[in-house]
Amino acid sequence: MATIQKQGRGYKITVSLGYDYTGKRIRQYMTWIPEPDMTDRQIKKELERQAVLFEEKVKNGTVVDATIRFADFADKYMAEYAKLYLKPKTVRTYTENLVRIKQAIGHIRLCDLRTGHINSFYRNLQESGVRNRVTAVCKLDLQAQIGTQRGALAAFSRSSGVSRATINQAVAGKPISKKSAEAIAAALGMKLTKAFTVTTHGEPMAPASVLSYHRTLSSILTRAVKWKYLQTNPADNAEKPALGRREAAYLEEADARRLLELLQAEPIRWRAIITFDLLSGLRRAELLGLRWKDVDLDAHTITIRQTSNYLSGVGVYVSTPKSDSSARPLPISTAAVMILLEYQRWQDAQREKLGDAWKDQDGRVFTSDTGAPLFPDSVTQWFTAFVARSGLPKVTVHSLRHTYASLMIADGAPLVVVSKQLGHAQTSTTANIYAHAIASAQAKAMQTFDRFNDMVAGAEPEENAPEGGNKKAAGE
Repeated sequence: MATIQKQGRGYKITVSLGYDYTGKRIRQYMTWIPEPDMTDRQIKKELERQAVLFEEKVKNGTVVDATIRFADFADKYMAEYAKLYLKPKTVRTYTENLVRIKQAIGHIRLCDLRTGHINSFYRNLQESGVRNRVTAVCKLDLQAQIGTQRGALAAFSRSSGVSRATINQAVAGKPISKKSAEAIAAALGMKLTKAFTVTTHGEPMAPASVLSYHRTLSSILTRAVKWKYLQTNPADNAEKPALGRREAAYLEEADARRLLELLQAEPIRWRAIITFDLLSGLRRAELLGLRWKDVDLDAHTITIRQTSNYLSGVGVYVSTPKSDSSARPLPISTAAVMILLEYQRWQDAQREKLGDAWKDQDGRVFTSDTGAPLFPDSVTQWFTAFVARSGLPKVTVHSLRHTYASLMIADGAPLVVVSKQLGHAQTSTTANIYAHAIASAQAKAMQTFDRFNDMVAGAEPEENAPEGGNKKAAGE
């Protein structure tokens, strides 16, 4: 039953919907203001009608409480949408970003949130000192502390809850986060300051980080619009920092050939995964999620159906491809099939040698020596070390994907074909990332018409023709 309370010139109508899971009463409100010329009897009659209509709307779910604070709605969004429908890494990012977002605008009622509030928040993120980033550099011989025997690093990673990639950074004397340093120090039974040198940085937040906050905020407010809490998304018109164009790092054809040549001396386990990545252009997660049942060696095709990822606290896990366009069948070259066949022979021999000790879970193509799914950063670490000792241009595993695309574009492949191979949702994404390769291909294409240079340069201008000379008519 709706309750009515006089409030200034109008009336506040309240409908109760019981209690939430915390025991807090759920109420929704509306305010009705009578027309100035209405009599008391008319006001009473219309007020009762408005109360009945509002109660029906609330009970039918067509009215929501837009007076809910942003922080409370964000919690509702995370529980009822993000954790159910978004990927684990996205949920982790949103959870971390919401700490700072709630501090800034969490107290504002959803219906009062304006673009100006969001602009102020973004400006604040870009002020000096706001990031307050803290890093730690290990001052111990961490490798000696962990041990060099086989499996020591993996065991320490499990006991500390810190990824092997982060531990390797610490071993190399590179800065890591304070949180990871605390976990490592605790696993060693030491105080943080005894094991690490801690430094606080006061630089402004990078544009890419600000855009990460924007994606989080925009996603939450988009859901608020869909759930009828808001009419429009105030983040849509917010002033975002320019990210700036960064050219994708890739190898020229000569360097790509040199890479393949140098790989010939490497173990097949690593040679196969790096070679196949260069010849397929897959994302790292797609590459590691590939199963033999997704490969048709006779038809020279593979199908991307899953990805393999890592998240601290979760470990290596399987997920769906990045987007609908990422889940795609792809033709592969004869060279790609050849390296897979060679690798398959090695893997079959490993499986036979280990017998019951083989740790295959779902028929992965690329695995560890024992058949277990590969830790994603292990591929990155091996390739980084390989590039460093080989004298190749400084590139990453992801650069192999860029090399694949750049070589296709240089060879004249239509942009729509390149986009489909890469799994981009739109060709505009491909065009933006590979603008450098497209420009080079266009310049090369224009050289096609240099075949007419002799005709143009050799044509004698009309004003220089001999006076009284006879000209042949066209076609003579």
